[in-house]
Amino acid sequence: MVYVDAETANESYKALSFNLRIGGCGHGGIMNPGFAIASGIAALLGLVCLWFCKKYRDETALMAATPTSRAADVAALAPGTVVEVKGTIRCAAPLSGEFSKQACVYSLSQVERQEVRWKDGKRETHYVTERSTERHAPFQVEDASGRVPVRGDGASVEAVQVYNENANTTTESVVSTVLSLAGQGSFERRYKESILAPDIPVYVLGTVTDGGVIGAAPHGAKVKDFIITHKSEEARTRSSSRTAIILLIVGLVLFVGAVVALGAAFKYP
Repeated sequence: MVYVDAETANESYKALSFNLRIGGCGHGGIMNPGFAIASGIAALLGLVCLWFCKKYRDETALMAATPTSRAADVAALAPGTVVEVKGTIRCAAPLSGEFSKQACVYSLSQVERQEVRWKDGKRETHYVTERSTERHAPFQVEDASGRVPVRGDGASVEAVQVYNENANTTTESVVSTVLSLAGQGSFERRYKESILAPDIPVYVLGTVTDGGVIGAAPHGAKVKDFIITHKSEEARTRSSSRTAIILLIVGLVLFVGAVVALGAAFKYP
């Protein structure tokens, strides 16, 4: 027979009672798990928004701090130097857009599938990306001083959308219609493409690499930003600043929601 003294039994009882309360077991739980989970998700999303907010703010600060270089002067800069140039895209051997067939130095082609389903008598529609293909061609930025080569692989590219169409094959359309009538939902495909065409204005912020080529920063570099956009520097700065403000507001709202949900978790166990 095993004997347990009164003090040990009392401590064990307290520990068990505490664990049951924390776990929200029965009506005596001190925390509502539903509200607690909602609070955690809101806080996590808030952190994500603040992280992206900082990313956009850092980008605008870097753009403001980096002087514009003449294209002809980039070759004389040391590899690893962060540089920005403004000019016109020139390319002797451009790509051809997958869907638009337009000449380009960059293309992003996407195939999205529209899924339509009926649930509880309501029509629900959303798109799923089936394929996304990004392609780059080496190009040059030309200004009044000359040209500088750019290799866009790894860049954050802001391109112009030139193609956005729904296009199923005849067989796919028939199958989609039959599925829709059967209540299984329809499946339509949407084809999208964004490009950077030759001979248009461009803004590039990147790192000088060997041979005086502007490209992505090497591994371990402190500054990794690499931007190619059809927008002017001023337009890009306004867009990034506006996005940063929106993300900051959304992040703060999510944190407030997290605090409210956490309070509700304790108030309504």
